[in-house]
Amino acid sequence: MSQYFTENFSILTNERKLALDVFGHKLQFLTNNGLFSCNKVDDASLLLVQSMPACKGFLLDIGCGYGVIGIILAKINEISLFQSDINRVALEYAKKNAALNSVETTLIHSDGFKNITGNFDIITLNPPIHAGKEVMYRLYEESAAFLNPGGSFYVVIQKKHGAESSIKKLQSIYQHVHILYKKKGVYVLQCIVTG
Repeated sequence: MSQYFTENFSILTNERKLALDVFGHKLQFLTNNGLFSCNKVDDASLLLVQSMPACKGFLLDIGCGYGVIGIILAKINEISLFQSDINRVALEYAKKNAALNSVETTLIHSDGFKNITGNFDIITLNPPIHAGKEVMYRLYEESAAFLNPGGSFYVVIQKKHGAESSIKKLQSIYQHVHILYKKKGVYVLQCIVTG
């Protein structure tokens, strides 16, 4: 079975458009087979953006998929948006969806933070659970080095996918880890860089 964090152009056989009404904005997202949550905008991603406070500055949506988190946040905040993914197909759809929703973004093809340069005020992540704990924890560890002082790393994760162990891991990296949302087994976490 093909995974959304790998590239397989042969599976692109069923492009569809998803409609979403969020924060008073009517948004549309093109998607296709093989992309994460291709039939429905992911509920956890929506909970992440709905739980975050207003933000501004430079935002990196890492593992952006077809662009949902970053595009929503760019519609409701004054941010400079950067989106990255290991999957070029996902980035192509993030590009299409940014244009479809009149959002400016800078797209970066990157395995985690490998091709990322500069620092950000906000980093968002809906982690690639099926890539394994080692990949998730690498993203957690590397995130702090790419945040400006006072910057925040936001993560959404389900209890059944290791939320409690993720919290412990994040507490070993960040001085401040806050639970912004905890309901029905879903956690939204804010991790803040001090100094």
